[in-house]
Amino acid sequence: MWRIERIELENFRSYRGRHVIAFGDVNILWGRIGAGKTSVLYAIEYALFGRQLEVKERVARLVDLINTEAHEMSVALTMRGGDRVLRVERRLGRRGAERLLLYVDGLEVRGREAEEKLMELVGADEDVYERLVYMSHRSLEGFIYGTSQKRSIAIDRLFGIDVVDGVVRAISGVDKALMEKAEELRRRLKAYEKYREVIRRYGGIANVKSRLEGLASEVEALKSREEALSKAAEELARRRAEHLSKLRENEALLLEYYKTKSELEVLEEAAAGGEVDIAAVDRLRGALREAVEEFEHMLGGDLAERLEKAGDLEVLSATMAEAYDALVKLQRELEGQIQDARRLYEQYLARAKKLEGEEAEAGAKLKRLERSYQRFKELQRAFQSLEEARSALAEHRRRLEEVERAVAFSSALRTVAMYAAEADLKKCPVCGGPLKRDDALRVAEEVEARHGTLIKEAEALREKMRELERAVEEMEALSGDVAEYMATKTRLEELRLEREEVVKRALQAEKSVKQLEKKLERLRELLTRVDRRTISEALSKYGRALRARELRRRLRELEDALRRAGVSGEVLDLDMRWREVAEELERVYAKLSEAYRERGMLEEVVREVGEDADVLKKRLDDVLYAYGRLQDFKARLELVKVNARARLLEVAKTRFNEVFTSLYKYGDIVRVDADLEQRKGYYDFVAVTPSGDRYGISKLSDGQRLSIALALALALRDISKINLGFIIFDEPIPYVDVNIRKAFVDLVEELAKKFQIVIATQSREFAEIVKAAVPRCNLFAIEKGESSVARPVSELPQ
Repeated sequence: MWRIERIELENFRSYRGRHVIAFGDVNILWGRIGAGKTSVLYAIEYALFGRQLEVKERVARLVDLINTEAHEMSVALTMRGGDRVLRVERRLGRRGAERLLLYVDGLEVRGREAEEKLMELVGADEDVYERLVYMSHRSLEGFIYGTSQKRSIAIDRLFGIDVVDGVVRAISGVDKALMEKAEELRRRLKAYEKYREVIRRYGGIANVKSRLEGLASEVEALKSREEALSKAAEELARRRAEHLSKLRENEALLLEYYKTKSELEVLEEAAAGGEVDIAAVDRLRGALREAVEEFEHMLGGDLAERLEKAGDLEVLSATMAEAYDALVKLQRELEGQIQDARRLYEQYLARAKKLEGEEAEAGAKLKRLERSYQRFKELQRAFQSLEEARSALAEHRRRLEEVERAVAFSSALRTVAMYAAEADLKKCPVCGGPLKRDDALRVAEEVEARHGTLIKEAEALREKMRELERAVEEMEALSGDVAEYMATKTRLEELRLEREEVVKRALQAEKSVKQLEKKLERLRELLTRVDRRTISEALSKYGRALRARELRRRLRELEDALRRAGVSGEVLDLDMRWREVAEELERVYAKLSEAYRERGMLEEVVREVGEDADVLKKRLDDVLYAYGRLQDFKARLELVKVNARARLLEVAKTRFNEVFTSLYKYGDIVRVDADLEQRKGYYDFVAVTPSGDRYGISKLSDGQRLSIALALALALRDISKINLGFIIFDEPIPYVDVNIRKAFVDLVEELAKKFQIVIATQSREFAEIVKAAVPRCNLFAIEKGESSVARPVSELPQ
């Protein structure tokens, strides 16, 4: 493991200029507060990792490590591990330029490769260094004097588990932000329900925003128009006041005149000229009558006659509407009939195609059975029917049996006759009568002649019977195919007849479709000239034209009456202009008020909703999903933390007691049991005496607690296999009594057998105690004048 030989400082923090400190096995840095003790310790950490605790915790910046009177600083740390020498040089300028040089057994390594090589040789990162190498009073006091919770925090930091708490805290902050976002989205969704009808009316939030932008220019235009109309109304009102008495006297005529003229203007705008369009109505009437007459056989009734005779506008309107509805209904019926006819035609075509396929299959089958059928017919011609062939076969069998018996008899008779002749028997062996040899020979010759004839007859019968048997067998084998052939032939004829009938019906259906399509085409052609809208518009224009003609007549009468009453055309024009401007001004007022109201409402919608419901729901689902995942992750982290605590504690237990007993030599405690209270997450340490008594950590002295804390840290250090062979104590036990200090000195004396020790303290008394207990230790007095100075002393000044 690496031990520090020396450290060289140049313009590092409070050290101005170059300073070299050579280290031994035990080293004490003593000086007052602010003298520069901790700077030496920071220099060691900076040399190893390029950072130090205050910079890491963002208490200071990295450039703050440079002496205030210099522009650059450097640190060189030399360490030895057995025969190997490691030298680390770091240089930092105020502009942030940093350089690292690494010398491993004299070989130089630079840059990124040097950082990686240094990390590999040290075997620890800065986090492990701060937990197991650099031990400050903060971590030891947390164990010695803290509550169970604070002690657990200190142990978690030794284990490196405190990083989980940091992650959980970070997640909790995100949790809070997510829940706030979720509440905001819920409020927006609630507001969306409140303004749902408004948003729907505009077609979505995007259109609401677009409309809100358009309202700004619309309001400005209305305000400009309102200002112009107000000025015009004031001017017209001033001029109108000169004729006000005449106007008031004829107010009734004026009101009727304005009402009549207003209605006439509306009708003229709608009628675009206002002439009575009789021809248009007649053309529509003629087109409808033509269509009704052409399809009278399908519509029936006297509709055409009523169309011809209708003279009143109301009657004509009703009759034309009735005729149009009847024709439209007929069109739908024809379309339905065409669909039915086409469907029937398609069904016939499908059936014909299917029958054609079945017919082809039957033809193929008939062709396949043709050979069997022809062979059967040949057999029939040769042997008549199957029954007759069977009868002939039976007859030949019977005759063969008779001939075979006759052959057997003649053969036996010949044998007896030959025997009688050869033996010269005097009596017949069959009947016992007298027998001569010549008679016997004669009988033998006769039988011989007859036997040959019988033999030939039997052979002929056998041949004929074999022929009959083959024929019967073949006819029996072919009879099934023949029967199937006949049935298939019958089926084929039936299929041909059915197909011809289906094709005939398909042609009839096709003809029907064409006839109906011609009728429908004709009806559509007629209806293209007229529809309900055309009828309505034509009749409406007709009615408006008649009304406009009546209004013109009345308007002329009213103008004459007003002229006779002293109201000239110029006065009428002035009064009318004033009224028009006043009415338009009222309309602008109303539009402007409506625009202000609409703008306020839309601004509220955009402010409280902002987005469409689908987007809000999707965002809310995403937020809640992320929140759920984070909660699950937090629960998993807590489980990881509990399991890691238990596992690390279990691994460290054995080594922990070994280290503890080597540090604590008093014998009143033989071991310390370390367990984890899972429910509360606290560590529980129990000291066991030689007699078996058990004492909780709250009943132990500060010195005993200090021994436990160091034993746990050193046990973890052994487990972690760090390559650094030194331990740094920064004010490890400030403000404690002499007994605790004496206990710590004993621990240091024991630790010095295995580790290089570096202690920084402001206590002269504590430095004397350590120096007395470990004579080989190096004592450095840190003094602060214009800058810090570290000088070795053989003893402290009196």
